[in-house]
Amino acid sequence: MKKQELEKLFMDCDRLKELCEQMHHCRPCGSGNSSDKPKARLARAPRDAQTPEPSPDDIRYNRGFLGVPYKKADLFRSGMSAEEQLRDAVEQYRKEPSAKGAILIEMAINRIGISGRTDREIDGLVEEAKKLLAEKRKRKGKGGFQGDNVTGTIYQHSDFNGASMFLNLSVGGLLTGFVNLSWYNFNDRVSSAEHSASPDEVGGRLFLFQTDRFRDRYVKLDANGGDNPRLSSLGSFMNDRTSSVLIYRKSLNEVVQSLGNLVSPGQITAAISLQEKLSPRGDPILTWDLFPDGKDGHPNETGKMYVYVRIPVEVEVNNWFNYDAEIRFWIYLYVTQDGRLNAWPEYYGAWVEGGILTDDILAELMGEEGIVTSLPQVIGLLGAATTLANLGGPYSSVYLLPGRNEDRGNTDDDVTVVLVEGMPGPPGPIL
Repeated sequence: MKKQELEKLFMDCDRLKELCEQMHHCRPCGSGNSSDKPKARLARAPRDAQTPEPSPDDIRYNRGFLGVPYKKADLFRSGMSAEEQLRDAVEQYRKEPSAKGAILIEMAINRIGISGRTDREIDGLVEEAKKLLAEKRKRKGKGGFQGDNVTGTIYQHSDFNGASMFLNLSVGGLLTGFVNLSWYNFNDRVSSAEHSASPDEVGGRLFLFQTDRFRDRYVKLDANGGDNPRLSSLGSFMNDRTSSVLIYRKSLNEVVQSLGNLVSPGQITAAISLQEKLSPRGDPILTWDLFPDGKDGHPNETGKMYVYVRIPVEVEVNNWFNYDAEIRFWIYLYVTQDGRLNAWPEYYGAWVEGGILTDDILAELMGEEGIVTSLPQVIGLLGAATTLANLGGPYSSVYLLPGRNEDRGNTDDDVTVVLVEGMPGPPGPIL
């Protein structure tokens, strides 16, 4: 029996009145204000004069290494066939190669790939375009531009057959991907995949995820320079389950570390232990929130990646039923212009299961005496971890990988931090 049904079964006016007085709220008996759905709230962490937070320049610098995820509008060009779009994009790129021009070629290739159409002429045109993207080229009189050599392709059927989608990293970027394959009518249709990094690249990583926004189960293809790993079948673990895709470019001198090896669950749980009437309901979940769009109680920060900490708790309610809840923190990792790693808890939030007291409990958790009081402990925990990490600095950039960066896993298993050693230089373009 659900909590909402139990509450209605055991509810009487005297008991509810006593409960309302304890919660410092009053609601009329039989008002029907119960919520049958869980609710979540979000708040930006307050400024702390004792703790550095990212400046606008820091945010611009770090964001410059991240590619913006593709949207449906990037794929389709009205009034132009896919072949015409590809020929036009190739012609423009030959005249003036640019990161934006590379994306236009990639999207034209995908219009053709998604359609599943194939013949000798179309296949030749696509291969010509891919080779063009892989060329190392410089813009006349401007310099600094080089072609891309880290790619991935996902296929509708096993053995690399059927409709396909192609990913090609924009120049200078560390990662990019497709947030939601349903936008392209390719959701839950992937059965094989391949990945490549040319010999003059350090390497790359291709990740396929079970749900949109890069969550839940994942499979990884890992390539060093010159490698072309292929999965002719995704097997029962991921076959016809892919809903989002990411591709990364590896860097020299990477330090790769699972966050769970640096911070124990007990330390995280202790951060909220001072709050009354809260008790742990399982181990904290270390995961990530990549390019969040503001939905379902998440931040609206489509240009950032966060370490996302979820702490399952039980909220004790005197003379009533206890409630399941979750305390949440969004931690922004960034590198400053002097090469130091910093961590800032930019947002905090809570989720509460549905029931009569959902709104009241959520208000208390998000109030002045709630989650916000645990932020000093969280900041102290982060400060200790980054101080230790900076002993190996300086770092030119930082980014995240899902889970424990294994060949297959789940994003709730952990989150992996990658630090690139060296002094910061100019980031890639923000498109």
